[in-house]
Amino acid sequence: MEEDSVSIWPRMEPFLLGALQVAPSSKLGLHYLRKMATYVRTREGSFPMLGWPMWRHIACGKLQLPDDLAWLYFETFDLLQGHTAEERLEWAECLSQCSSKTELDQQRSKMSVDTLQFLLFLYIQQLNRVSLRTSLIGEEWPSHRARSPSPSDRESKTSSQNKNWDDQAHLSFVLNHLAEILELLVEPGHLPKSGQSLRDCQVSVTIIPSVCFNAHFPLNRIIIYKTGTMVLLTRVLLLRRSVSLDKCRDSLVILGPVETSVHIHSCQNVRIVCVARRIIIGASSRCTIHSLTPTRPLLLPGNSDIVLGPFHTFYPSLEDHMASVGLAVVPNLWDQPLLLGTEGLIHSSPNTPSNPDFACFRLLLPAEFNSLVIPFQMEGDTCEVPGGLPAPYQATLEEKQKKIQSWQKTVMEARLNKDQKQQFEELVTLKFHEWLLKSGNRKEIDSLIPPQLTSVREPNSPAVDTL
Repeated sequence: MEEDSVSIWPRMEPFLLGALQVAPSSKLGLHYLRKMATYVRTREGSFPMLGWPMWRHIACGKLQLPDDLAWLYFETFDLLQGHTAEERLEWAECLSQCSSKTELDQQRSKMSVDTLQFLLFLYIQQLNRVSLRTSLIGEEWPSHRARSPSPSDRESKTSSQNKNWDDQAHLSFVLNHLAEILELLVEPGHLPKSGQSLRDCQVSVTIIPSVCFNAHFPLNRIIIYKTGTMVLLTRVLLLRRSVSLDKCRDSLVILGPVETSVHIHSCQNVRIVCVARRIIIGASSRCTIHSLTPTRPLLLPGNSDIVLGPFHTFYPSLEDHMASVGLAVVPNLWDQPLLLGTEGLIHSSPNTPSNPDFACFRLLLPAEFNSLVIPFQMEGDTCEVPGGLPAPYQATLEEKQKKIQSWQKTVMEARLNKDQKQQFEELVTLKFHEWLLKSGNRKEIDSLIPPQLTSVREPNSPAVDTL
């Protein structure tokens, strides 16, 4: 290799998991990031590590970003760091003991990130910046800024719709903006002057791994494209960093614990059950998400009829799997979503349904709630939903269980003879199948269970969704 040559392998993980799939605030443009790069180098305690208090001061005081948006960027960057499962669980324990916003802020103040890497993280938010010229006439061709292989027409269309998943878009972004990226990383006192080339400047090599691909830390992920039927992914996801569901239709997807994030994009009529550090939903409709997550679900533009419900199932080894990726049962913020739009962060609240900005989602009503049973045998000690159910939903299950027991008692006290029992069973079976057809659950059951098999419920079992 020649002395002056450089090879670049963009890491997919920062683009896939770190770049929010929405046009960024103009305050994250190069002009403001240049100022931030200079500012942090002159403030004690801001370089080479940047703490949450200083970032909040810069973001909210200087850049006028909402507090929740500032934390979203900071938390998302930390999500990408290589913390051990033990460190994640210890952090979750500290957060769970915070009983007020003041205590929560004090705990967050203990967090710090690599300053230069965080600057790059903020810069790559420009990946999804909308260019007026590009939106009107398409990508410039041939590009004078980068000489890289051109994808096919189909790939180009997909790339423009979701650049986060397109490694070609990542490479193009780095090549097209390499000079600006390096400018943010230039050592103090070596910023280029007018007419000076960046080749005469010095850049710290410690930042290189955050922009380039590290061969010893490949992204471990699953992308699911599914139409119809039910997808059950448990053990296979134990070591997965992230899961992406794209263009799924009419499906039930059950995931094992996911270390970083679950991305739901362009899905319709899908029910997702998952434990994950972050849930991100964009351009989807008529989807229900039952989640256990320590961060607020992120709702991107383009959603409609999204329903958020509590995590409502378990399998014997679930808690062992959660511990292995550093996920605890608290805090659990499944019902506190953030809505991120083109105008910045919308402070969402389920208690203000009259606000049109909140019309894209609602919380699952307790009356609509049923538990979910995973019908597989495996080893493990988990015998209930981790952390339990929220009180209103638990009360609903108990009420339904009482009705079942009351019905069973009524049937027993009726003292039906053999012929009457047979007629009664046929009537109940008929009404059950009518309900399956009317509710649409027949299609789901038919896709899972061979026609010759039937489901049997124990006399005292709770009301459940049958897989």
